[in-house]
Amino acid sequence: MELYNANTMPLSNNPKLKAVQEKLLKGEELTVMEKVIAGRDHPIKELANYKLKPDHCYRAVNERTYQKYLENGFVLGESTDDEYIEFENNKGVDWYLGGVELKYGDIVLECPADKEYFTPACDNGSGMSYDPNVRFFKSSGAKNPIPMTMITNVFDVKELKSQKDKENLEKFLKIRELDRQRMMQLRQQQLENANLTISSEAYNGGKTL
Repeated sequence: MELYNANTMPLSNNPKLKAVQEKLLKGEELTVMEKVIAGRDHPIKELANYKLKPDHCYRAVNERTYQKYLENGFVLGESTDDEYIEFENNKGVDWYLGGVELKYGDIVLECPADKEYFTPACDNGSGMSYDPNVRFFKSSGAKNPIPMTMITNVFDVKELKSQKDKENLEKFLKIRELDRQRMMQLRQQQLENANLTISSEAYNGGKTL
């Protein structure tokens, strides 16, 4: 199985976009116009504590679409002629190589970027993703669809967020409890110091009389 890798793919063939990508890779600040050129989507490269792989493709879908894939056993397109042809960007099944755009759904599929099933959209997959190390990819909608047996991971973003919120709450409560214990210890020390001071004053007063 030969895989695409987002970190080793060539940059855009468009000189203006390529220049913007090079600036991003160097960590340089972009102008407002350059940000527009860079790409409209801002894919993420980590889900919870799981780092997305540069040689895997990711697709975010809703629950209904995911169930359709399970029933059919394939990641299907909208129709039998939903096949990507270069320069016809609206056809085929949309993926991102090395990252995922969550605005398209809460269920994220992960699949090895096998060259037998995937192809970069026009211009080496550039132009959609703001991050040059995340590329826009396509798979066949009907003729050679991705089998669900190739899917290596399925992430439920809502569940991950719920778990994260729970973890954050538990951490918050733990910190609050530690703070409460510290305050009790401090209060106890203050009381002990106050008692020692009173005892010392009483003792010294007794001696001077």
